[in-house]
Amino acid sequence: MKKHTLRALQLAVTAGILAWIFYDPKMRAQIPAALRRADPRWIALGVLISGLDQIANIVRWWIFLRVQKIDVPLARAAAVFMIGVFFNLFLPGSISGDVVKVLYLAREFHRQKAAVFLTVAVDRLIGLFILVPFALVVTVVRFRWLSQTPVARTLLWLLIAFMAGVVLVIAASFAIAGFGMIDKLPARFPGRARLSRFVEAYQLFGRAWPQTLLGLALSAPILFTFFATWWCAARAFGAEVSLADIFSIMPVVTVITSFPISFSGLGVREELFKNLLGDLAGIPAEVAVLISLTGFAIYVFWSLVGAAIYACSPPFSSRTKSEKAAGLDP
Repeated sequence: MKKHTLRALQLAVTAGILAWIFYDPKMRAQIPAALRRADPRWIALGVLISGLDQIANIVRWWIFLRVQKIDVPLARAAAVFMIGVFFNLFLPGSISGDVVKVLYLAREFHRQKAAVFLTVAVDRLIGLFILVPFALVVTVVRFRWLSQTPVARTLLWLLIAFMAGVVLVIAASFAIAGFGMIDKLPARFPGRARLSRFVEAYQLFGRAWPQTLLGLALSAPILFTFFATWWCAARAFGAEVSLADIFSIMPVVTVITSFPISFSGLGVREELFKNLLGDLAGIPAEVAVLISLTGFAIYVFWSLVGAAIYACSPPFSSRTKSEKAAGLDP
């Protein structure tokens, strides 16, 4: 019931915000002309860049699987990853695809369920290691530009609060791992078992530091190709917006849409683009909305690739009779 309620609320929020955005008849009248002026070559480039983003994400996750001694072929890791991208499109929350990836590989690697979960968790954590410093630099360098209006200033402070929270959580987890504090926590301490797994993961990834550094290095192109996809969408509609402007607003957009407010961030993302690009870069409302929708459509394209893989592949690998007899149930 909770999941259905959340999904209903998300759909209601999405419909409400989109209705609010397209309520302006002047903006609706200008959308067809903006669409006719769109350059499909820039959209194709956006699809290509987004594809490079998916490839880098796959390789990074596969590296972390190898660190955790999960011997899965790169092709299988790519298939499971893309299936996760597909499910992330419509399941509640921004980490739903991660849950699907864990379920798939946990069925295939029965005795390494915790390790599979940790690869996904560390993959997300490493991504934050790049996003937070990048957002910090953007905040410092372009603070005045991002604070031109009350709405933009509020969104900027929400980003700052998010970064501060992430830094505190990461610092606390490292302190627990580094000083052996996990053993001093009471046995009934909430989340103690999960913290213990993270401590083990930190130690394992610390010993495999070359692979960890490679995964960290891949996080930069992952972040930049993701942001560049929306810049390509902006160029497709002839928007006079610089790469720096897109890269400045995208941390805010990424953080806000990561919360399960609406269906895949739809509606919320368009309102953010309309406000930020409109107020800060002088982009017309209809163009800003189309930029957002085009960037999302490129993401949907790769989600449909995941859907095709899901349709053509077995959902889970079957257990053998010997495994069942041995009691190796997931």
